[in-house]
Amino acid sequence: MNTTWLPVLLLLFYLPFSGYLSDDYLAMDESDMESAVDPGFELQEVCSMNNRSFLPGEKIVYTVYYKLGFVWLSAGEVTFSVGEQGGDYHFKAFGRTSSTYDRLFKVRDTYTSRVDKKSLMPLEAIRDVNEGSYTKYAHLNFDYDNRKIVAKHGRTKDKLEVDEIEMNTCIHDVLSIIYYTRNLNLNGVRKNDVFDFNVLFDDKTYEVGLQYLGREENMRIRRAGGDFDLIKFSPNLIAGKVFNEGDRMVVWVSDDRNRIPIQIESPLKVGSVRMVLQEYEGLKYPLLAKN
Repeated sequence: MNTTWLPVLLLLFYLPFSGYLSDDYLAMDESDMESAVDPGFELQEVCSMNNRSFLPGEKIVYTVYYKLGFVWLSAGEVTFSVGEQGGDYHFKAFGRTSSTYDRLFKVRDTYTSRVDKKSLMPLEAIRDVNEGSYTKYAHLNFDYDNRKIVAKHGRTKDKLEVDEIEMNTCIHDVLSIIYYTRNLNLNGVRKNDVFDFNVLFDDKTYEVGLQYLGREENMRIRRAGGDFDLIKFSPNLIAGKVFNEGDRMVVWVSDDRNRIPIQIESPLKVGSVRMVLQEYEGLKYPLLAKN
């Protein structure tokens, strides 16, 4: 059975693949930008985003289902949370397999990101991956004064390679990009328009794209407990070990001011995966998209 659903969906529709699948990439992005992370950064007009969609204390939990044949099986859970300290937001995503799947392939993945409150641009990011016998640790430090990113990465915290990446464009980490894109301005956006971004994964920067597919009203999502008004997106998928050529992932986001993903669905080379909203608390606004 293919167990790659968790690293694929852990960070919703923006995450590359963790671990041994990092050379294949799930891509997506956005663009609604105004000022800068740092006044001296030359891209100050295009790097910053005002936060209008979330507050500290937000917590969102998703159930991940794996489809083999005609049966959808509950395979794990992903939890996203938002904290704050001083002038920074602290994001955390934790993904785990269910107790049943633990016997086959135990996953405990943790992603954290610290971002500037005013710009939503990343300052520091960590991913700590534990998937079966595979481990991976990566630490990114975004140095805007010197326009570089220091990337430390390796199988364990004790054995890390160090790379410096030149920051000559706006770059996000795989967790901060989620909260950044929740604040996209869709005014004037037409169906099939694509938002483009740069996302850093360990020591590599990827150009990724997110296609806007329009809106859907009163879509029934039984496992999320109701009918929803949704905005539909499709991130780029790169054919390789996980996806076939032409595969499309679809993401349905609440059509309200929260912009939280309600359901994500994607084919894999073997089976399919679906991530569905299970519970939430601390949203900035009422979830008006739920009818």
